Amino acid sequence: MQTEIEKPDDTFEATSRKVDTDTIKSGLDTDLPWEDDIIARLMNYENRVGLEQMSSATLQVILSEKRLLGR
Repeated sequence: MQTEIEKPDDTFEATSRKVDTDTIKSGLDTDLPWEDDIIARLMNYENRVGLEQMSSATLQVILSEKRLLGR
C-alpha cells in the first residue's frame, strides 16, 4: 500500500493544531486565569485559516478551542 507524501503545508497545519491543543489543554489543567493574549492568538489563527486557505480540520480545532475557553 502506497501512502501519500505529506505536503509541507499539511505538516505545518498538523503541527500547529497539536501545539494549539496542547497549550489549551495545559491551561485548562491549571487554576490560572486565561490571558487575553491566548484568545487574541486564537482569533488571529482563525483569520489566517481563511486567508491562507488552510484545511477545515484546522479551522475546526481553533473553533473547538475557543468554545472550550467560552469564547
